[in-house]
Amino acid sequence: MNKNRLEALSDGVFSIVMTLLVFQISVPVFTTTPSNTELLVRLQTLIPLFVSYFITFAVLTMFWISHNFFYSSLTREINRTLVLLNMIYLSFLTLIPFSARLLGEYSTIRTAALLYGLNVLVIGLVSAGVIRYAVYSNEIDTSHISERLLNQARVRSLLTPICTLIGIICAYVSVPVALFFFAFPIVFNIVPGSLNFVENLFGLTF
Repeated sequence: MNKNRLEALSDGVFSIVMTLLVFQISVPVFTTTPSNTELLVRLQTLIPLFVSYFITFAVLTMFWISHNFFYSSLTREINRTLVLLNMIYLSFLTLIPFSARLLGEYSTIRTAALLYGLNVLVIGLVSAGVIRYAVYSNEIDTSHISERLLNQARVRSLLTPICTLIGIICAYVSVPVALFFFAFPIVFNIVPGSLNFVENLFGLTF
């Protein structure tokens, strides 16, 4: 099967989903020209939506970086099973605008944070499953990747589900803390050497 077409489809879905996030934030509408105070008050009500937007954009950035690395560096070819797993991944990814809007509209309600967290958790678990399938499948060649890099890919793929699960648990106590853990894994994808730092700090061998 053609890997380039799957990558193009996935990138297209990512771009649409990331663009839809900003469409969830509407410019305040007034029947008459508002005063500065009235406009500021109305804009303040949009702060939770902006918080949800930026957190979600960071989460999607993290997923895109991992997805791009997987298909550009980890795998040389794909098969039908990998395509189906990728489509399952994309199906939950496209739910993100809904869960992000729910979180933005009801930022103080635990249920909204839990549903958002579950959405991110499922995407993370499917992503981890895709990597595991590629590594252990006889049909996918990963022999060109060093064992250390494969182990780091496995660990990085588990960081999101673990942090998201912690965030879901924290949502029962504090929604802001939960949001912190939902977005925290982005650090290990955008900060060079962060995974090596964790390895050295805890004496881990990936």
